[in-house]
Amino acid sequence: MGTLLATDDLVADELTARGLDVKGRALGWVTAEGSLRDAYESLLWTRVGDRVVWVLDRDETPTADAFRSLVARIPWNSLLYPGMSVRVDVSGKMHWVKDTRFAGQLVMDAIRDQADAAGRPRPEYDAAEPAVRVAVRFGRGTADIGVTLNLTPLNQRGYRTEGGVAPLRETLAQVMIARLKVDASVPEVIIDPCCGSGTLLIEAAMRLMNRAPQVQRPASRLSKWLGLESISWTELVADAKSQERPLHTRCVGYDIDDDAIARARENIERAGLSDAIQVTYGDVYDLTPTADLTEGTGWILANPPYGTRLGRGQDLPELYFTLGERAKQWAGSQLGVITSEPELSQSMRLRPKKKWTMQAGGQRLTISQFVLGENPVTEAADSVQSAPPEAVLGLLNRLSKNLDKRAKLLKENVIDCYRIYDADLPEFNVVIDRFGDYLHIQEYRPPKTIDPKKASERRQLIRQWVPKHLGIPLKNAVYKERFRQTGATQYEKGDAPLWVDVAENGLNFEVNLTTYTDVGLFLDHRPLRRWLMAECKGLHVLNLFCYTGALSVAAAKGFARTVTSVDASNTYLNWAEDHFAKNGLNPKHYEFLRANILEWISDRPEPLYDLILLDPPTFSNTKASEITLDIQRDHLQLLLDTSQWLMPGGSIYFSSNARGFQLDPAVGTHFRVEDLTNRSIDADFDRAPPHVLFRLWPLVPSDEPH
Repeated sequence: MGTLLATDDLVADELTARGLDVKGRALGWVTAEGSLRDAYESLLWTRVGDRVVWVLDRDETPTADAFRSLVARIPWNSLLYPGMSVRVDVSGKMHWVKDTRFAGQLVMDAIRDQADAAGRPRPEYDAAEPAVRVAVRFGRGTADIGVTLNLTPLNQRGYRTEGGVAPLRETLAQVMIARLKVDASVPEVIIDPCCGSGTLLIEAAMRLMNRAPQVQRPASRLSKWLGLESISWTELVADAKSQERPLHTRCVGYDIDDDAIARARENIERAGLSDAIQVTYGDVYDLTPTADLTEGTGWILANPPYGTRLGRGQDLPELYFTLGERAKQWAGSQLGVITSEPELSQSMRLRPKKKWTMQAGGQRLTISQFVLGENPVTEAADSVQSAPPEAVLGLLNRLSKNLDKRAKLLKENVIDCYRIYDADLPEFNVVIDRFGDYLHIQEYRPPKTIDPKKASERRQLIRQWVPKHLGIPLKNAVYKERFRQTGATQYEKGDAPLWVDVAENGLNFEVNLTTYTDVGLFLDHRPLRRWLMAECKGLHVLNLFCYTGALSVAAAKGFARTVTSVDASNTYLNWAEDHFAKNGLNPKHYEFLRANILEWISDRPEPLYDLILLDPPTFSNTKASEITLDIQRDHLQLLLDTSQWLMPGGSIYFSSNARGFQLDPAVGTHFRVEDLTNRSIDADFDRAPPHVLFRLWPLVPSDEPH
């Protein structure tokens, strides 16, 4: 029987449990004696084996001629139907086999020679959809030749059609479950906090129910050779089903990917386990004992992201650290984790009771077992962690000082969204914003001179202690890595959306904390929104590069007569319309235009507006146009083009967040300029001005300098 590497002991145990006599074990292969029915029953019941081969013959094959003689003496005509397609799989090594295709061709030659001699149709070679698979295995100077009884790999159980990103193979899930001895007793609950397509939960439930893994395999996925005539696959499957027992374990899964949840539910339904397994949206932060998920004899089984696999945000050590922290609450239960990177397991800060390593899919994997609540190292760590470690005290003290400085701001404004910290301390180069009951923590990429391990440790300290210090649940902290913009779009797409409602001085907005670098609300423009609400009554307002329409909403709430919002993105225009509706403003009464703004403002301008809001990106280009915008280079022309849309006496609010921006002196020859930068910055952004803001009035001939 073929196995995953370093799992031959598990396969041998399976065969022995079925009463078979195991004759040999080698890396990736187990040999046993038994009848053909025993072989098919082994195929039906093996949980970790990849294939079952009925050996036809074996002998020493020191040369190609010896191998040719071996395959020639096998009576192929009495084993294969006339003309049936064949595939030959060759594994192992032999000194004379430089190319496995050569050994495969020798097998096909023998089969065809015997067919020709008997006047039978010659079988064709079919690698994709053969009727029969023949296996050749070389090892220790000998060759085994047989029929692979399964046409498709045994990890295919019939319930999973798609796996999504980096799916866990069914056989690998069973290796993990077997190593951990999850079924040594009947656990009260099994939880998978990153369940993906549901494989671990399904395989665990099947083992506990004593369900044969291949009960859904149709006979069409078995090799169609003459030996199958003596076996009733239907009878074997029926007998296996009669041995199933009720499941008394509650199985629960979480995932942060809605698509993964949908796939898992489909797989669970195809496996016939919808009544036994529940999967919902959530992640490791939801791994908390509750009234209906009690502590006790349970298992947490996790296949968290690792290597190049996708995870929420980019900081996998943080994910593993949080998994360890949340798992500690389940005293009396056990935790099993599989990963390809041992350092990630170390991030959990738990001492494993036992570890196993194996090769699968070209990766070296480690399975770790943790007994929760009984590990002295874990308990010691818990006692130490009851107070913040000294390494993070400086940051926490700074957060407290910053909140004291913001007391007046919070008293004078009715807001639940504001900046708490802006890289005040060099060793904690992060920005921390509060949005309602959530924290949005962005880390600027540390310089290459910083030790990655030390940077990771600081991330863990931030993730664990900042939310706790600010009274925010750990699961409500969103952590992102933000690269300083070097021409790339600030709207680069990332994770699935996490929508949060926030309030600001009577305005209501909905921010998305996860999908994009920016969340949909520029907190630093809070003063400008206050001004717009105070001064827009009766005005015709144009908002260019409107983004999600926060400034447009402020103008409309300030009783502007008309508000026109222009952006190149339908996504943001739709978001802007939602913001209008959220503030009791009917979007149908306002104008939302999708356009390339650099082209639109130059196309037949009309003096229609009293006030224009101009907050362009630092750099912009589109696939639909060759026109690009570099705000430092192009702002004079942009202002001149924009001013063509102003009524007499109208003005422009012009803002930019470009680092080091300098207003072109030539602007003063065309506009009366008022620099509002310092007045437009609230106390939560006083560390470093995040933008410049000017108000400009076009000069009429009588105003122009002589």
